[in-house]
Formats: sequence, C-alpha cells, structure tokens
Amino acid sequence: MAILDILDMQSTYQHSGKMIITPEPETVGIITHSLDELTEGAEHIFFTTRLDCSIASKIIAKPSVGSVVVTQGEFSDHARKMLHESGIGLVVYNEREFDKTSRCIINKDGIKELKEGVPISAICSVLNNRNLSTYRRFGINSLGYFRFKFCLFQLFSQDAGAYNNPEVIEKYLYEQLVKLGKQNWSSIRCVLSDLTTAELSEVGIQVPAEMNPDLGVRGPRIMEQWAPELAAIRRFQDEFDIKIKISAPFVSTIDEYGNFVDLVKAAGIERESVELGFTLEVPALAEELDALFQTHKVDFMAIGTSDLFSLFNGVCRNNQALSVLPASNANIRLLRRVVMCARQYGVHTFVCGEVRRNEKVMTELLKAGVGELICSAQVRELSTIFHFSGIIDLVKNK
Repeated sequence: MAILDILDMQSTYQHSGKMIITPEPETVGIITHSLDELTEGAEHIFFTTRLDCSIASKIIAKPSVGSVVVTQGEFSDHARKMLHESGIGLVVYNEREFDKTSRCIINKDGIKELKEGVPISAICSVLNNRNLSTYRRFGINSLGYFRFKFCLFQLFSQDAGAYNNPEVIEKYLYEQLVKLGKQNWSSIRCVLSDLTTAELSEVGIQVPAEMNPDLGVRGPRIMEQWAPELAAIRRFQDEFDIKIKISAPFVSTIDEYGNFVDLVKAAGIERESVELGFTLEVPALAEELDALFQTHKVDFMAIGTSDLFSLFNGVCRNNQALSVLPASNANIRLLRRVVMCARQYGVHTFVCGEVRRNEKVMTELLKAGVGELICSAQVRELSTIFHFSGIIDLVKNK
C-alpha cells in the first residue's frame, strides 16, 4: 500500500489484529520502554506491556510522548479514551519488539521503523516555525538546499529597487542566514541565485526580455550578481560556527565552474572553510563531468532534474501541454551515468528536483550511489523518503 493511500484512511480502525488511534499530525519519535528514559526536547513513542488509567495518567503528564504502543491486546478502555482525548496516538502491536534506540513513525497504517541508510537533509527556502518543527520531528538537522533565489523573490517583491543595490541584497541575505544560524542547523548548503528575466518580471523588475528566458542570461552567465550573495555568506561565517556549503546553479561549462571558485576566493571566503559544488541542470556539462572532476576539486553535485530533464528532452518545464516522463529509459540512463561518474571521483551527490518524489527513479539513483536524500517539510514526503533510504541496505547485501 502506498504512503499516500495510507494517510487518506480513517484515523481509527481494526486491521490484522491491530487497533490504531492516531492523532494528527503523525508521530515521529524515538522508541523508549521507560518513562524515566525520555529525552527533553525530543518526541518519543512509548512501548508498554500493559495500559491502565494509572499508566495513562503518567503518560499524559509527559509532553514528549506522542504515541503509545501496547504490546498486549488487553487494556483499559478508559485508558484508551484518556490517550485519545489527549491527542496521543495508540497502537496495539504485538508482532515484534522494536529496539529502544530506533526511530519510528506512527500513522494510519500503524508503526513503521524509519530507515536511515542514506543521510537525509532539508530543502527549504522559506523557513517558518511549522516547517522547522516538522524537520525536527524527523531528526533532520542539516539544511541541504537553501535557495537564495527564493529569498530574493521576497526582497524584490517588497522593494524592486533592491535589484540594482548590492548592499541591500547583501544585508537582506545576511539577515536570512542569521535566522538560520539561530535555528541551530548543523550545516547549511546555500544555493546562489539564477533568476530568469521571466521570474524577475513576476516580482516587478523589468529587464530586457529574452525569447526563451529559461535558456537565457542567468546564474553564472551574470556571475557578478553573486558577489553580494557571497559577501553575505562571508559575514555569516564570521559570527556562526556552522558548516557552510555553496552551490553554483545552472553551470554549463568547466570554465564557468572555475570562475565560480575564483569568485568565492575573491569574496574573502577561504576554500578550506567551505564545501563547493554545483547543480547539474545543463545536459552539456553532463558530458564533461569526468574532465571537470579532474580539473577542479568538487565536493558535491546536486542534480536539478526539473531543468535537466526539460533541456535534455526538449520540453519547456512551464508548458502545460508538454510533459517529461521522469522514468523513461533515456532519463534513467542519464541519471545513472552522472551519479556513477561522480561516485568514481568521490563526489557526493543528491537530487534536488521534483523527481525525488518518484519511487522508481529514486530507487535507481540509490542503487547507482546517490549519497544524500533531500526533502521538503511535508510528512508524506519525509516518511516516504526515509523508507527510500532503506534501499541502500538491499544494495549492500547484494
């Protein structure tokens, strides 16, 4: 049964001898077998062999318990009602014991162990308390893809004149990074901007239009616009001891990547203090990856499948009359080839495009050697991608 089908089922039902009462949102937590072992600031799933009103009262007094798993079928109905009315999930589950160090999710299908075979990071450029809370529930502390482009959309929609003011851009991006720094991320991967003329027009900035702005002057083709963005990163590094990674989007040639590295150094950022990489979106660069990896030190490669597939298949990503089949043989072969090339040269890879939600494609990529799974702050995507990560165990055992 697919995750999406599971989440649309009723909250309480009888199935295969299990009774499940699930609150919304679903519980994600660390398994514990003792209320004395609860960790402050973390969500827990409490396993107990029996459940009565006394135990239920003690559970309710512990805010960090999100769900309870009863490993015997007999329990007090009043205790059940107490938990239900307190918004605490209850699952009757006696098939097997989970190790207390495991992390699980309880949803409308019961209890599932979260696999962590591949590191999982966040993709989010508009961070609010709701998104942050969701990531923390899943134990995600690494911000794997933070787009400066989305930050600039917000700035320019409020002040179109900021587009021509590098000092305002630097100050605004620095303030956004400071907010992230106070959220205690273990690492932040900053993606420099690649605004198209069409996107700029949407936020009130009129620049000379192009026949096809998706293929036009963007990203490294106007690299001087990255200077205030890099200046904001340098200022942030002076104040926060958080690992910074910088990604250059829409790189199409080896020289463009080299110019990006030089620009980072010119901004006063020491190469040894950051990880540098790029987003593979232009098919031409896919044909030169081996030469790029031999020429420059590349720490990581993101695969931006939305643009990559659009350009590779000759389809405009914004044209509703046309579509790309992500799991076509041509696309799968392209992805497998670039991931295996990066793996050969020890370059870390992950997928940041929409295809990360496609189970068939992600399975192929994990088998090829993708080293990181990246996801948005949605319970459905998070729970699905954690299960994807278990595929790596199958690969290792083959």
